Amino acid sequence: MTPRTLHLDFRADGHGRWLEIALLAVALASGARLLTVYMDTREQIEQLEARKSAGARSEPARATTRALSEATLREADRINDVIDALTVPWDKLFRAVETTHRERVALLSLMPDRRAGTVQVVGEAADPGAMFDYIDHLQRQPALTDVYLLTQKFEERDPQHLIRFTLSASWLEHESK
Repeated sequence: MTPRTLHLDFRADGHGRWLEIALLAVALASGARLLTVYMDTREQIEQLEARKSAGARSEPARATTRALSEATLREADRINDVIDALTVPWDKLFRAVETTHRERVALLSLMPDRRAGTVQVVGEAADPGAMFDYIDHLQRQPALTDVYLLTQKFEERDPQHLIRFTLSASWLEHESK
């Protein structure tokens, strides 16, 4: 037995040639489009790099001006904070806090935040009952609302075992900006 030669022809008669030409045309058009996109992108990158290098040369002058203006802004903010602290109507705030019944309670500091309309009160109480009585009396003050106990800590080293506490309250008498 002799092997027979195999002849395979995968092309269809006549129709395959047009399909091959159409696919070649689509591939060439896609390649041309990709080439133009590549060239445009390359040109944009070169322009951006040129702008960047030109900007880097003038950057030290701009950075000094920017740093100066940021320092000036920080200083202006500090000045505004001092002005806010000086213009707080302290008498109304002191009246609201000081007229509260505070037997066995010592006030240590009063920190108003005029912008937020809140005040923090730090104090010491002889016992928890005195602290809660003071909070209760503050809640009844017409100038204060939303009185909350933020922190409390027993001073174990103190022979009297005082309770240091911090309160926060909304201050109705503040003048908002």
